[in-house]
Amino acid sequence: MTDLPDMRKPKQDRSRVALERLMSASREILHEGTFELLTIAEISKRSGVSVGSIYARFSGKEELFVAVMIEVMQGLDAEWQGLTTRLRERHLPLRQLVPALLDMQADYLRRHAGILRPFMARADDERIAGIGKATYLKNEQTFIDLLMDSGVDILHPHPQQAVKFCFTIAYAALARFLGLGSASDAAGEGDWDQLKKDLGVMCLSFLMSPVIEEQQ
Repeated sequence: MTDLPDMRKPKQDRSRVALERLMSASREILHEGTFELLTIAEISKRSGVSVGSIYARFSGKEELFVAVMIEVMQGLDAEWQGLTTRLRERHLPLRQLVPALLDMQADYLRRHAGILRPFMARADDERIAGIGKATYLKNEQTFIDLLMDSGVDILHPHPQQAVKFCFTIAYAALARFLGLGSASDAAGEGDWDQLKKDLGVMCLSFLMSPVIEEQQ
């Protein structure tokens, strides 16, 4: 599995504080809008770090954007791992675990949709796409591992494949509602609570169904 690249932190306190202000200001701007709104001048204004100091650290806003994305994705990954760990510790039966996991995944994505939108909108950049894919794959694997802990209760003849499919379908439906990536025009269509409930029911039904495969 591909891991997110590490971002080196400055060792001096003053440099570290300045970098934290830069990153915080950049995240704030991105959360409010798009990549186009992320300008060196606006970052400098909000962070209190001079334009010259910003260019001393980054070649331009493209490099800063990548650094911000790496930091954000590392934070989101840590949060997702924590959420799934706590859910695992509840030792829920599959019939309760699946809806709880889908509900948790939905609220996690909605909570961070604002910062995810500008990242996904830049998926044509190979570096951005690579970082995003690494996070997606880690989340997917954690989702699979959690449900496969209850694999003996899954009646589908191919449990791991079925669980992966549930993650794929759920993620696509949630991303569409939240306007992530190419689904921006469909943002907000339907009822959020009903969507979460339906995804839970759908995935549970799929996993609990002993699908009869057609004879070749």
